[in-house]
Amino acid sequence: MVVRPEQFTMRSLVRVAFILIACSASQACASFSFNTKDLVLLVNDSTTLTLTLTDKVPVNTTLILSTNHKDLLTTNITKIEVNNSTSSNTWPVELFGHNAGHDLLKVDAYPPSIKSSDAFVRVTLQYSNELALVSVVVGWIYFVAWSISFYPQMYENWTRKSVVGLNFDFIVLNLVGFILYSMFNVGLWIPEIEKDYIARNPRGLNPVQLNDIFFSIHAVFATLITVTQCYFYEKGDQQVSRTAKSIMSFYALIIAISLVLVYLQKIVWLDFLYYCSYIKLTITLIKYIPQAVMNYKRKSTIGWSIGNIFLDFTGGLLSILQMIINAYNYNDWASVFGDPTKFGLGLLSVIFDILFFLQHYVFYSPKSSKLYDLTGCT
Repeated sequence: MVVRPEQFTMRSLVRVAFILIACSASQACASFSFNTKDLVLLVNDSTTLTLTLTDKVPVNTTLILSTNHKDLLTTNITKIEVNNSTSSNTWPVELFGHNAGHDLLKVDAYPPSIKSSDAFVRVTLQYSNELALVSVVVGWIYFVAWSISFYPQMYENWTRKSVVGLNFDFIVLNLVGFILYSMFNVGLWIPEIEKDYIARNPRGLNPVQLNDIFFSIHAVFATLITVTQCYFYEKGDQQVSRTAKSIMSFYALIIAISLVLVYLQKIVWLDFLYYCSYIKLTITLIKYIPQAVMNYKRKSTIGWSIGNIFLDFTGGLLSILQMIINAYNYNDWASVFGDPTKFGLGLLSVIFDILFFLQHYVFYSPKSSKLYDLTGCT
């Protein structure tokens, strides 16, 4: 039987294609990963991780281990040679911590067709475990303080059967802000949206924790109770101002445009949630102003619970303290001064609380406020 050249060529092409497909499938199965994705390491300490190969590599492969900051973190090995006949599929990797901070240990495979994108470890290097524990305790204290800070105002309204002295603009801004905050927190736990976040931050963590979701939803619930009290209790001639209504309309317009862009597939839901969070930040910046101005005009703080301010002040002060503790322990002062938004909002909240203390105890003391309130000038 004579094989014509064209037949030989066709058979060869089919055979080569089959081999390439098989190799491709084999490469897709072979991947490297560490036994953990996140690690806390003390300065001047060391630990051992395990790098694992899930399947044999089809071709000889070189693994390059590296860190972003060699002054923070180094490894005992920087290169691993792997071939198809390698009997071992695990390698111990020792890490050495030299200074506090945040670093990333990653593995790059050559040829790059071998999957190594999951072979990384986020490493937090800290000076002290005790300081880390103090930070956690401080965090829970301010979480509780902020969570219960809504109730003194509700109790004040209930005992007086009146909301005179409680600014409605503050309540409306607070409600909208916490609704948007809840949308952001819950949204980032929706699998499809979380997948988009991970795609943008492949080696990052979801920033929303379960306590964030609980706090924001609880805040909406508590604020809604206060809104209900505003409907049923004496309120005098108080109402939401035109300025607040204009601001709310502007926010509503931004949200509506964002929803249209999502519908037109110009942006994804993750972008929409980010826009909601930006609005929440602006609300936090301005929400205390109407109440402070109202107290000034009335020359009184009657109806505005000072218990709420004590708890808010405690939460704000402890949140700043936690940021400072973490900045020192992780040598990460950029998290305080390099990101002024979070620190600035916490500081602004504390400053407003100090202003409310001065209004309540110095400028418009309870005794003079009661006399002023009895004149009917509210």
